[in-house]
Amino acid sequence: MKISAHLEKAEAFERSLAKLNPIEDTELFVVFLMRACTNRLNAALHALDFTTEAPAGNGRIGDLNHTYKPKLDTAPPEELRPVFERLGYIEELRADFVRGPRLLTEVEVAECRAAHADITTRTGRIFERIGRMA
Repeated sequence: MKISAHLEKAEAFERSLAKLNPIEDTELFVVFLMRACTNRLNAALHALDFTTEAPAGNGRIGDLNHTYKPKLDTAPPEELRPVFERLGYIEELRADFVRGPRLLTEVEVAECRAAHADITTRTGRIFERIGRMA
């Protein structure tokens, strides 16, 4: 998928997130947050030419579905390692909050929002540096 398409998808998920009550709508909040951040990560990986915008092949990885899938053959770019960590936190919530019965707490909502803000800031710096605005 193209960088611009990833950013459009991220923004669409973010618009939907703004309409949700993170506690009452825990399942959707976690999934939409994860998808928004995954799209921002994919756009940044493409911008750094670490992954390809084209379909995967010829030894190149395309889009990631999760921080761990498909498996990367090499470590991600240093500047994106915090993004992988923050997104990993959100992905780990799925077991309890999407597949399980728990609802987020205010503290967890704040941590989710902080993770999203950090991911948006870090990936945004990459787009600014290479001349592509998010």
